[in-house]
Amino acid sequence: MSVVQYKKYIWLVDTIRSAGKISRDQIDRKWASARINDVHESHLPDSTFFRYKKDIEELFDIDILCDRSTGEYYIDDSDLGSQTRQWLLSQFAVSQTLDTSRELRDRILYESIPEGTQYLTTIVNAMRDSKMLLVSHLRFDSKEKPHIFYLSPLCMKVFKQRWYVLGLVEELDGSNQTGNEPRIYSLDRVGSIEPLEKSFIRPKNFDPQAYFAPFYGVFCGKQYKPEFVRVRVSNEVSAKYLRSLPLHQSQKEVEPCVFEWYIALTFDFIQQLRTFGAEIEVLAPQSLRNQFAEEAQKILDYYKK
Repeated sequence: MSVVQYKKYIWLVDTIRSAGKISRDQIDRKWASARINDVHESHLPDSTFFRYKKDIEELFDIDILCDRSTGEYYIDDSDLGSQTRQWLLSQFAVSQTLDTSRELRDRILYESIPEGTQYLTTIVNAMRDSKMLLVSHLRFDSKEKPHIFYLSPLCMKVFKQRWYVLGLVEELDGSNQTGNEPRIYSLDRVGSIEPLEKSFIRPKNFDPQAYFAPFYGVFCGKQYKPEFVRVRVSNEVSAKYLRSLPLHQSQKEVEPCVFEWYIALTFDFIQQLRTFGAEIEVLAPQSLRNQFAEEAQKILDYYKK
């Protein structure tokens, strides 16, 4: 598929999605003035429209439906709960905006994912075909040689500008030190990934959404048990921030400016709470309250010196 063709698919998806519902006449008028209309057509021919519609469904699993009562087209949002689909549609919107506003590109700043993206296609193909991967990985805190192992990839996740892959590990000698417990790896620490012909059987009861449900971020595993965490926010601004962008799906405001989560106390979640600094007070559990109090005392001691 050419880049131009891909951009035309993006244009059609974003045009219909941003309108909510749109008629063919309205699509034609927008197409006539669209920058991506490189042959300067006065309208989008029916044969082209329905070919694009079919290709978009097959390539991106995005359904463009027609409301028979009005003749208007719309994007099927019946399963927009899918994070993958939400992400894909948002990327379409951003790509379309940047493409139609080239003169503003240097004034639109966004975060990039620096490393690891070159392995995405290999991992996705391995997940689709249930094929194992030969992975060379080096941890940040490791001064030894890279860890080389077989990986059965189960799912992928993005967190704070990094791609991660979760999978079952088998050592080169055939041993399995973690049993059936998946392990997660950051792609920016991967030295190489080689696809293998050896197949694996994906656990039937493995649900990525359910697996990560108790966690914030990428620290995960059976060693972490969810518990109730409650904090008081000292000002309304920070409270509004938490209301508008919840840290976790379990978040509740149980009292004015008092927030509660049922979540595992992993490094990622605790680190996120630390970003609020003196604006929050940990109320529960007591162990976390004590930890934050000890850290605050250490910081105070530093400044007293």
